[in-house]
Amino acid sequence: MLVLLFIYAVAISTSPATAFSPKSLLGKSDSTASEADFSNGTDIKARQPLLKATDWFLTEQEITDSRGGIPRTDLAVYTTGNAVTSFTATKEFYDSVYDDLSTTKEGDRVLLSAYATAPVPLKPDIDPTGAKTGVDKVFSDVVKRGGNVNILNWQNLKYRSFNLKARDAINAIPASPINGAKAVLLFDDRLPTIVSSYHQKTMIIVADNASKSEDQPVAYVGGLDLANDRWDTIYHNNSAIRDASGITFKFQGWIDGHIRIHGPAAKDVANNFIPRWNSDYLPSQSIKDNLLDFENPPYEHIPQLNYVSSNTTGDLGKQSIQITRTFSCKYKHYKEFAPRGENSLFHARIKAIKNAKNFIYIEDQYFIYVPELMAAIMEVMPKIQRLVVVANPQTSAFSNAGYIKYLYEMVSPLREKYPNKFKMYTVKADLDLIVHTKVVIIDDVY
Repeated sequence: MLVLLFIYAVAISTSPATAFSPKSLLGKSDSTASEADFSNGTDIKARQPLLKATDWFLTEQEITDSRGGIPRTDLAVYTTGNAVTSFTATKEFYDSVYDDLSTTKEGDRVLLSAYATAPVPLKPDIDPTGAKTGVDKVFSDVVKRGGNVNILNWQNLKYRSFNLKARDAINAIPASPINGAKAVLLFDDRLPTIVSSYHQKTMIIVADNASKSEDQPVAYVGGLDLANDRWDTIYHNNSAIRDASGITFKFQGWIDGHIRIHGPAAKDVANNFIPRWNSDYLPSQSIKDNLLDFENPPYEHIPQLNYVSSNTTGDLGKQSIQITRTFSCKYKHYKEFAPRGENSLFHARIKAIKNAKNFIYIEDQYFIYVPELMAAIMEVMPKIQRLVVVANPQTSAFSNAGYIKYLYEMVSPLREKYPNKFKMYTVKADLDLIVHTKVVIIDDVY
């Protein structure tokens, strides 16, 4: 049984290209401590990994504890029988999204939470202008067929110009002549601090009235937005297509992870979105928002899911899934869904790492020092064969000094204690690619 935990993204790893040491940026030597363990893992026999979902996932009580003692009643503890597709290249994700959105019917609803949105083509290799596959065109077609589109987009200054273009285009889509369905994009600033961000990147396609016991929604969860820079192939050699279609923004290629879920876990993804949209505390209402042109149009609450199928079990696939989240405990306006915050994502990852029997693979945009993470890894390192980490290249001690410091504090003890078991890789800096993934794979089970 394959057990997967979808926190932000799950992906099949790309081939690492280059090993690197943050010590070279900080002027440190690579000498190892006298107590170093020089095993390369080949002397350690492979062990039977844990296979039960209950061994890996947080218990109901552990989820409650991660929420300051408030039970989580709107999402399942975990679900079974899901069908999962993972995308090893971002092009595969965009092709799948286009196919799903192109087959929506009257009464369907598309729920999108985004860090950024832009009117880019979903298939730039065959439609560089986006005349047929542009984000705004595809959503317009959803509405024309009688489907609603609801988008919660972070009030993102970094992508402000793209977000405003997307907002203006999507909110201008005419209501459906069939049933009055419409598309609404809202900017969301409901965060505890100025340096916070909404980083949930999900899309759910739900039916208006799913009356069959086998009917289940579809959800996408991962690291990708429908925005600039993201579309790429696994070979990262299509800069001409990216440039011609206006996709290129800051990078020449994009490495990420995203998955498609068909099953009861997709309901949990939807039930994460709906309370955010329906919250009584309205987003982007300040004078600052108006000055920056982040005003939102009038909008209505959206209905709860209307499925007769099970919320916890399905028969569409073999994957068991637990949805975990992060909401700040310092913000007082999450009362509908996380009144004391939630950090189940963090606790789930620590628990999973401690379950490792053979190997841990981490592909992460930010591999920085976290005491609990370090403790969990150090606890299992003597018993596992290998820890492999893929992260972004760090070539400038000036522009990335803060990040390099925390990266070094995480990497250095591992390099010194386990110089042969711990391997860290990155992509070649001159390729100008970004590793945007946030994924952990353990024992080919989790």
